[in-house]
Amino acid sequence: MMDPKIIDKVLSKNASPDEARQVAAWFATDEGQEYFSQRYDRESYLLNEKIITEWSDHEIPSEKMKVRFISQLKMRIRTFRFRVAAAVIIPFIFLAGAFTFVANRTGVFSSEEMAEVTVPYGEQVQVVLQDGTIVQLNSGSKLEYPKSFGLFSRNVKLSGEGYFSVAKEHGRPFIVNLNEINVKVTGTKFNAKAYPDDNMISVSLEEGHVNIIDKKNNIYPLKVGESADYNRNSGICTVNKVEDMTLHTAWRTKSLNFYRTPLKDILKTLERQYEVQFSVKDSSLLNYKFSISTSRVNAGEILLDLEKVSKISFTPKGTNNYEVSTLN
Repeated sequence: MMDPKIIDKVLSKNASPDEARQVAAWFATDEGQEYFSQRYDRESYLLNEKIITEWSDHEIPSEKMKVRFISQLKMRIRTFRFRVAAAVIIPFIFLAGAFTFVANRTGVFSSEEMAEVTVPYGEQVQVVLQDGTIVQLNSGSKLEYPKSFGLFSRNVKLSGEGYFSVAKEHGRPFIVNLNEINVKVTGTKFNAKAYPDDNMISVSLEEGHVNIIDKKNNIYPLKVGESADYNRNSGICTVNKVEDMTLHTAWRTKSLNFYRTPLKDILKTLERQYEVQFSVKDSSLLNYKFSISTSRVNAGEILLDLEKVSKISFTPKGTNNYEVSTLN
């Protein structure tokens, strides 16, 4: 049981940062929530007594009417409490007049200290966040996240591609900001691809459930085995069934799977994965579509495989540079 003196100290805005943080964390436990429930009822009643006094310019005729009035007010406050889905601490702290104090003292509602992981071309990085969430980042990606997640939300920002295995916390959603859209989850596994120079943002779901939310607050629910493709230019989001999820996640094992993919997208992927550069003599070649699956670890070998399924030639022009042309 938390020391009541420390709780009162926090709510009277006289606590130290450590004491405020300790109390805020305790409120998230079963014991803390039970304490909250009891104290909430007590403080809610006292608050409504005050409201009745301030709102009424005459005496309430009967005790029965007074009880009904208080009951209706409590119902409205409770409805609001569950609607905001912020566990149990917000209305309690609000009623106690200490919301700003605890937020500033604990830092549990937001964190200004950010961490950043940038992955160079040709490399991959795995990041384990403080809640246990694991993020595997593809080449040319950047992940920004607070050094300490808030008590009620977990927000990160991704530029590039990442595979998320999100730790389940139903009271604290995990939100991935992809600039034009957000991915909101509580616990799941999904792949998100949002490179700044790509017109399309893609989110594919392997396990659990996610909601895609665009700038207009349109919500697109995703089920397992579905992919959402958001067009940056048109602002249109389409949800499709994925026949082969490895088309979206093969990069995690250094494999590449392309199905009817334009050459421009294949070359862009190779540039990121293998830190190579291409010069194309005939730009019309970039629109040709190819299907290829390979687990080669060498860029040169992958290009040889591409030549076998196409009429395109890749000629080395110095270190990690290739000229793309039509085979004679």
